[in-house]
Amino acid sequence: MGLVNVRFDLKYMRIAIVAEPFVPVPPRQYGGTEQVIYYLIKGLKEAGHEPILLGTGDSTVDCELIPITDKAIYFPATYKDIAAHKRNVARIRQNTHRQLTRLLRRVDIVHSHSFDLKSYQHFPNLTTIHTKFELSELSYYMARRKLYYASISHNQQAAGPFLNYAGVVYNGEDPSDFPLVAEPQDYVCFLGRFDREKNPHLAIQLAINLGIKIKLAGKIDYLGEGYFEEEVAKYFDHPLVEYLGELNFEEKVELLSNARCNLHPTGFREPFGLTVLEAAYCGTPTLAIARGSMPELIEEAKTGMLVEDFVEGFYQIEECFKMDRNYISSRAREKFNYQQMTKDYIRSYRTVLQDFANKKQQKQALKGFGVRAKHQLRLV
Repeated sequence: MGLVNVRFDLKYMRIAIVAEPFVPVPPRQYGGTEQVIYYLIKGLKEAGHEPILLGTGDSTVDCELIPITDKAIYFPATYKDIAAHKRNVARIRQNTHRQLTRLLRRVDIVHSHSFDLKSYQHFPNLTTIHTKFELSELSYYMARRKLYYASISHNQQAAGPFLNYAGVVYNGEDPSDFPLVAEPQDYVCFLGRFDREKNPHLAIQLAINLGIKIKLAGKIDYLGEGYFEEEVAKYFDHPLVEYLGELNFEEKVELLSNARCNLHPTGFREPFGLTVLEAAYCGTPTLAIARGSMPELIEEAKTGMLVEDFVEGFYQIEECFKMDRNYISSRAREKFNYQQMTKDYIRSYRTVLQDFANKKQQKQALKGFGVRAKHQLRLV
């Protein structure tokens, strides 16, 4: 398959956005990637473009929706359900491929959020990497170096420098959905997955040692099986610990906005921390382990504190309590919002389209030079 006909520098673009089948857009509860997709669609439409979403049939979006499955197939709670889940995923992947292939003639670029675009490398494409790089996945990415990628932080891009990046695009939401609370209540919070990567047990231990109430909320699935029961649930009888379960959007905003501090004891090279951003919209500072993208999201001693571990956090959290919540909110609203995210994605789309246009021109020029010139220029 050769290079397709490419229109470049379009004021009006049609973008196929491919979501995963695990969570609807927007998410009912947990689902950071799907939240970002929702705001990207909003931003693209406001900018005069036409996004088309390939996503779950129970998504609710203000654009054309092409269902890849009737309803979201959430991650199973236990490992015993993994086999059936994988069979469902394989079936939906095949349907996504069929739907996307039919759609290509109607769009200018395909923007994937984890769906494998290897079969579409001859069509303008962009894949946002929303997860960390794993050693076990390096061969997967090495086989897909001809694709175009967007990273969600500079730190994430530094972890996979061998890929073809069209840009770094920070996640953004609509700050108007998150109220600034100048006078918080007397508790700290944790919001995220309950597994060993997120380390909520450290947040609990810190709060108990400080003698301050902690409210915890988040998702439990098979990845946290065993850990939740062994390391987290044992604290639920403590008078300072309140477990809220998995929250919807309004409940999440209430939790983050009224907290004195958001605790983020990440245990891995986290490419982006959406709850850090959401807390900041509300004026809530974050105490975080200084790993991954945290130094890009948190302005040290201004919007939060970065620590080596939560032992150090025990001594530094008082600094968070003193911070100017108005400054925290204004910085997040200005630097991380869906309008800026959309602009950065549009810039990335144009980078891809320009590259495709250049390749097409080079290929056409080579027709007059023959095989020898083609070999010398090392063009495919």
